[in-house]
Amino acid sequence: PAAAAAARAGLAVIQSPEGAERRQRLWLLVEELKRVLIGAGFPPSAVRAPIVPVMVGAEAQAVALSGALREAGVFVPAIRYPTVARGEARLRFTVSAAHSGEDLAVLGNVLGQIAVSG
Repeated sequence: PAAAAAARAGLAVIQSPEGAERRQRLWLLVEELKRVLIGAGFPPSAVRAPIVPVMVGAEAQAVALSGALREAGVFVPAIRYPTVARGEARLRFTVSAAHSGEDLAVLGNVLGQIAVSG
């Protein structure tokens, strides 16, 4: 009963004007995330989704970048073998409608600091 009620409440939000507003905000943030990543020197992504993978290649580099981001207060997991093939490690950036433009500005600043120091 509780799970059904939660599902019903979720569907109500999805179908509401609030849900439409959240989706619109999410897609604007996805595009802003891509601009931030390009500005930080990462290649543009053709992915149109709230989860944006950035190919790094070397597992050690992906882990180091993820760790540097985490130390700065930004959670971006490194995805590596066995989740992906060896040599195809990546960072997985995820944005949600709960993020703000300020959050993405902070990400851009942190990425800039990492690029300068690393």
